[in-house]
Amino acid sequence: MKKMKETRLRVLGILSENLKNPQPQVVGIEKIADELQLSIAQTRQLLLIMAEAGEIESDMEGQYSLITPAGLFWLTSMQEGA
Repeated sequence: MKKMKETRLRVLGILSENLKNPQPQVVGIEKIADELQLSIAQTRQLLLIMAEAGEIESDMEGQYSLITPAGLFWLTSMQEGA
């Protein structure tokens, strides 16, 4: 369970970094999978779970994702509590 929480935090961190761009774009699953060192299938499953939880917005196939305000809030609160 702790590993899943850490992995979700890493995904949110990747997506929040995207917000630093002048014009943030969706982040592709390949970039996220590479940074997490997970397979595309594992990453897709994780992204779909996170989308259901409202932490991210993702397309139907889980190919592209953005962080939501709820995900950003969760990430910030977890970082402050660390």
